[in-house]
Amino acid sequence: MKRIGTREIAGARAAEAVATEDLIFFSGITAKDTSLSAADQTSWCLQRLDQLLEQLGEDQGSVLMIHIWLSDMRYFGAMNKAWNHWIDKENPPARTCVSGELHRPDILVEVVATAARTAGTEGR
Repeated sequence: MKRIGTREIAGARAAEAVATEDLIFFSGITAKDTSLSAADQTSWCLQRLDQLLEQLGEDQGSVLMIHIWLSDMRYFGAMNKAWNHWIDKENPPARTCVSGELHRPDILVEVVATAARTAGTEGR
């Protein structure tokens, strides 16, 4: 098992990602700069997911499921615009999107993902 980015996340010690032999689980990803719009926070989260995948020798194609949390559903269109710019339209992962109160009012978007381990041992 491999853990990357172990740090304090919202006041709790957690890894940004935990990879087993078969799966990778990502903690909630939120934008570093929360003054950004919902679309830009979404883009930032998805780019950070790409970076974490790369550290593990994977790419977007290994993502199985993404859960997107919005602080308010009025951001749904903006989030979808950023999502559609990022996603491989021929090979999208499964996705849910819900709204609810996030742990800070300036966070508009949080992304949680699960991916498969598809790369050889070099990323492990």
